[in-house]
Amino acid sequence: MRKQTKIAAIASAAALLAIGASMTSFAATGWQEEDGTWVYYNKNGEQVTNTWEKSGDNWFYLDDSGEMAVDSLIEDDDDYYYVNAEGAMVRNQWVAIDNEDAGDDDQPDVWWYYFQANGKAYRNTHSSSSIFKKVINGKTYCFDEDGKMQYGWVSRDDGTTNYDDDAWQDCEYYFGDENDGAMSVGWREIALTDVSDADDEQPGDSYWDEDQVRWFWFKSSGKKQTDKTNKAINGKKYGFDEYGRMIADWYTAATTSEASASQSRRGTGSDANRYGEAAYASEFMYFSSPEDGARYTKGWFKVIPGYYLNYGDYDDGNDRWFYADGNGKIYAGEIKSIKGKKYAFDLKGGMISGLAVLRVDENNNILAYVDDEDTYDTEDNFDDFVRENIAGKTGSDYAVYYFGNDADHDGALKTGTQRVELDGDTFTFKFKKSGTKKGQGLCGKDDKKYYLGGKLLSADSDNKVEIISIDASADDYLKSYSVSDFISDVLGVTATQVTKDNTKIAGDVTLDDGDSYYALTGADMSKYAVVNTSGSIVKSGTKKDGDGIKVKVSGNQIKALYVED
Repeated sequence: MRKQTKIAAIASAAALLAIGASMTSFAATGWQEEDGTWVYYNKNGEQVTNTWEKSGDNWFYLDDSGEMAVDSLIEDDDDYYYVNAEGAMVRNQWVAIDNEDAGDDDQPDVWWYYFQANGKAYRNTHSSSSIFKKVINGKTYCFDEDGKMQYGWVSRDDGTTNYDDDAWQDCEYYFGDENDGAMSVGWREIALTDVSDADDEQPGDSYWDEDQVRWFWFKSSGKKQTDKTNKAINGKKYGFDEYGRMIADWYTAATTSEASASQSRRGTGSDANRYGEAAYASEFMYFSSPEDGARYTKGWFKVIPGYYLNYGDYDDGNDRWFYADGNGKIYAGEIKSIKGKKYAFDLKGGMISGLAVLRVDENNNILAYVDDEDTYDTEDNFDDFVRENIAGKTGSDYAVYYFGNDADHDGALKTGTQRVELDGDTFTFKFKKSGTKKGQGLCGKDDKKYYLGGKLLSADSDNKVEIISIDASADDYLKSYSVSDFISDVLGVTATQVTKDNTKIAGDVTLDDGDSYYALTGADMSKYAVVNTSGSIVKSGTKKDGDGIKVKVSGNQIKALYVED
């Protein structure tokens, strides 16, 4: 309804003449013009008051002094009428009447009324306090008990305009502004001021300021949509909070006390806390931006996590890949199959990429995502961490996984042989192809080679051969030694010489065959294996390392270490 469609009372000379012509004087009976106004005498010659009289097609009202009322709101028998500047009853028209209380408590300058075909103003006559709606020219309007058109936020309980700043929270209907009071149906963008709970909402965006411009959706009944995160509108899914505001950006149904910065920062503690953190994160939904229509996102999407979801990435402005299910909720703290491939999502819902050390339970729930900084960011750190936490550790639920190096193109779980980068160097890894531990890095022997958390144990090109501890019960299980380090660290000797039959020689003695042998009495050689630069196990023969030390192997076991003179 536009203002110009409402008819204000303006007198015209032609209309006045027409009325005058219809009011023919009949000797103190009927209409008479006296002192510039019109009066009416009944058949007894008495001037009538407080009543309606007709002339032609129009009705006119005689006030308590008997004079014809003009440009006035008439209250008659609990009904309201309006007579225009010519005094005629207004019918089927909108009329704007000045508000005596304009400016007080946000009162409007004028009140709009609608007068029906019988001249009566629509008004709320319900005996109980409730909203009164009426359809006029295809649009729905609301009127109070005095016939005043209501506007803005209106509650169904009393059917009157609520002027409070938080009216949008308590009221179900919105009827436009004071000059356009049609009931809102469908989408409507409404300005909110002094939002009291703004500090408890998502920080960091003007969308959540005390003064907001927010979208609401009103049903065909006029009631706003509230408390729904999967409302289908024109084939798309939208969300609305408890007050009816369209949800945008990150959203969780958790209360603000639960959706706290401490929740979004934590990542340590008991397994119960870790399960709780993943459950907390999995309740988050992303509704894009208000400008994009804020329909909820499902499938893959890449955005900066919300303040209450992952404070660290939010604060740093790091965007992450997320995946939302058919209900819009993100996966968190689990390894999940998506379209035939497996992906991992950390406790805050971000997709994990690259080499990752995870703690998982039997249902592929992720209990912890180990930070790689100073943990497995270099080869030495990786080797130390895996030996201390995974290799040979019965009951350990840590495992090494690999999800590709390019998260934007493929963050799926990798299996089999892969080339993986650690601190700028590339290494061969091998991950299980099947079973409940699919994707976990191998630890131990596989296909005549040894692996540590999936990393192939092979000799450095400078060393040529290296010795590996293969005793799963030993603290140094799957540790690689250069031959010289093996002599000093494992055998505990430097230049102790022995004969070929392992008899210790006193003093500086050169053996008859010209070779210097090193004692093997300090270690059980069945607990060690020799590997070459390809990672293959040396089964037999004599191999020389980079320092010229020879390693004699027979039956996969070291038989002698010696240096040629």
